[in-house]
Amino acid sequence: MPQNIREIKFGDKDFPKILKEIPSPPKLIRVWSKDGGLPNLGSRDPSGSREPRFLSIVGTRRCSAYGEEILRKLIADLTPYGFGTVSGMAIGIDTIVAKASLENKIPTIAVLGSGLGREAFYPPRNWRLAEEIVERGGAIISEYENDFKATLWTFPQRNRVISGLSPATLVVEAPEKSGALITARFALEQNRDVLAIPGSVFGFNSAGTNKLIKEGAGLVTSADDILKAYGLVSNPDATGGRAADWDLSPEENKILELITEPMDVDSIIRASKMPSHEAQSIIGLLEIRGIIKKIGSDYVKISSR
Repeated sequence: MPQNIREIKFGDKDFPKILKEIPSPPKLIRVWSKDGGLPNLGSRDPSGSREPRFLSIVGTRRCSAYGEEILRKLIADLTPYGFGTVSGMAIGIDTIVAKASLENKIPTIAVLGSGLGREAFYPPRNWRLAEEIVERGGAIISEYENDFKATLWTFPQRNRVISGLSPATLVVEAPEKSGALITARFALEQNRDVLAIPGSVFGFNSAGTNKLIKEGAGLVTSADDILKAYGLVSNPDATGGRAADWDLSPEENKILELITEPMDVDSIIRASKMPSHEAQSIIGLLEIRGIIKKIGSDYVKISSR
């Protein structure tokens, strides 16, 4: 049995707020991680709260080289923007999500259709991958007893948790009848965005994603499309955008103009000569909008003007 498994009930303060919002949320989740909690990432908003910026990613177990290539590129391109990933630990797309997240050193959460115990864990071949996820600061979660073995109905049931942990679900590759499409349906029921990567009209693995796009899912061909779904602005070196196009307030412009080189938050506040709380609020907003980003302890400007 893995160490550091923690049971978090719906009413506990550490139960993910975003998961409480879905229809029929789990009554509890069991979390296997270094500290028994879920990864915490994302930008701090002016109120001081901290919400994760996760993206749920699903797809077929029989993924193609095309699906793997574009998925790896998307995850790498999202890395500077403070994302984490959520997937289902199955072989195929789920496994690539986990491995690409680890390679890019971003947190990842895997939601199981089985218990967390070694004998029950499914799929068994990904046990070592699960250990690595935990070692690297991610988490494996389940709503089932630790010794509960997966059944046909537990995989569709866990899909609502996969979509429920993120504001958006990305479908990479999916045949017309696919568990990934069940996750997309849950995301819609949860009032979350559904995104999909298009593929060949002749491709078996593209039938489901192309159908989703025809029905209104957001078409994704680059990380920019995902950033837009999250209300973020991409690096202008890639998009041609300019900070001047973003309708910044005079105070936001003042902070942005100070960051001509990497600066820590205290240096920015001192240079701005603004009240500390006001400067921190503006810095947080600029980071949320993707105009600046934090590297280590310093902020850098990622937009040209």
